[in-house]
Amino acid sequence: MYFGDEVIGQALNAPVTLSGAWNPTRVSDLSLAQSAYQLGHKGIVWLPSMGKGTAVQLPITSVGKIAKVGPYHADIDGLTQTKSIRGPFARVALAANHVPTYPILWEHDANRERSISFEADFEGVPRKGKDAFEQEQVDYKTSAVWHSASHCHFNQNFQFNSQSTAMQYTEHLTIGGRAWPSLKLASAKQEKALVVWANTSLGILVHWYHSNKQQSGRGNIVPTSIINLPVLDVAELSEDQLKFAAKIFDDFKKRPLRPINEIDEDIARAELDTRFCDEVLGVSKSITYPEGPLALLRNKLAKEPSIRGGKDPADDSVDLEDDGSTPDDTDVE
Repeated sequence: MYFGDEVIGQALNAPVTLSGAWNPTRVSDLSLAQSAYQLGHKGIVWLPSMGKGTAVQLPITSVGKIAKVGPYHADIDGLTQTKSIRGPFARVALAANHVPTYPILWEHDANRERSISFEADFEGVPRKGKDAFEQEQVDYKTSAVWHSASHCHFNQNFQFNSQSTAMQYTEHLTIGGRAWPSLKLASAKQEKALVVWANTSLGILVHWYHSNKQQSGRGNIVPTSIINLPVLDVAELSEDQLKFAAKIFDDFKKRPLRPINEIDEDIARAELDTRFCDEVLGVSKSITYPEGPLALLRNKLAKEPSIRGGKDPADDSVDLEDDGSTPDDTDVE
């Protein structure tokens, strides 16, 4: 609604989901909410500036239908209130030139997370039980947790104004920890495809929309809710599509991406969008051209207050010319 030239209100039909979540909270531009709903719930790419006749259908599913989410972090490294062993591992920081038996990706470090592929930051050392019975339990838990190790890991507490990646891929099987729970799919090819999708602007849109945006510049999706997140159904992709997705992954795995609040200035992200849409999804170039709907989507996302978190992109931009990091842009948990 307008009063003269000023927008004074907007109306949107936004039903509460079965889980009780109401996703449009802290969304400034409701056209983004509409696009995220169409993509996540109906599998339709219908972005701002696109007519209904040009909308594109995609195979969309939920994480829980194609992947197994790894264990809660306390079930990896944790003790009970009585100090008995809950998680079978004690975490030890990785030493240089050391190959861990049980690698764990545990913490956030925004500088390291510029690219879609990086390795573990800790090693899990199996704990020793106080007696034979507890040791038997530790051995069982060690095997179970290691069985959850995957290449694909999910950014469950996404700091949009400092971090760049929604999912990431470790070249070696790795246990997903506190900040990066693991997603185990049917194959490494599917895991690569899912990581690439999640870091396109379409994947970022859905991740942001479905996250809890109560904290400024941050979107949290708790482990129990990850299974409900809408994602591209990579299990429905053909072998050729998976091959193209793997090629895109290989080409971009070490290319630095800007934080999400700078997504409108991110040349690499724009290229990733274009290649994934063209080569994997077969989406019309009318969507991916430089001034098209995907470019408009990136511009709109960068202006969202819940993504910017009060940051002025002109003052806080990340310099990616050298190694994709800045000394003061680290978020460690």
